[in-house]
Amino acid sequence: MQSFTRLVVLLALRQGCAYPQPFIAMSDSPNPPRSQSSEVASVAANPDRSQEMEFKLSDYQWQHRILLVFAPSPDSSQYRQQMQAWQTDAAGTGDRDLKLVQILGTGENQVDGRSINSASAERLRQQFGIPPEKFAVILIGKDGTEKQRSQTRVDLAMLFRTIDAMPMRQQEMRSLQ
Repeated sequence: MQSFTRLVVLLALRQGCAYPQPFIAMSDSPNPPRSQSSEVASVAANPDRSQEMEFKLSDYQWQHRILLVFAPSPDSSQYRQQMQAWQTDAAGTGDRDLKLVQILGTGENQVDGRSINSASAERLRQQFGIPPEKFAVILIGKDGTEKQRSQTRVDLAMLFRTIDAMPMRQQEMRSLQ
């Protein structure tokens, strides 16, 4: 039944479904937790504003790691440097199932280049205690918990070492061999 549900969701997404459809969190872990916490994720299209999406971390749990980048504006030097670093290694971020979420005090909030609504951005700011005028980078693991936090730009090589040392990533690398 899970395979059928997954197939239906994937087909709907591939065909660009016009109505909001929640993503179903599937686990690649042998023993995923049974309960969904409020920090676990779901991304659904916002019917009122076709350009913006609602973003919830729980929609990505057990599927992706999330890099939250908070900045006052797109003109912030730390933000520009972090975005430059991100663009230099698309293969490395893809290999690690890493998604980028940009939360700006002023400017467009995005997840993987798609706009997210301001309510979602504010919820993330409150959840992680980051005021709009501050810069921060937070790594969220596939289990939905915070793994690393920095008030300065994060070097991707260091970030990759952190991820590669995680037990779930170690398991992923073994399964690729």
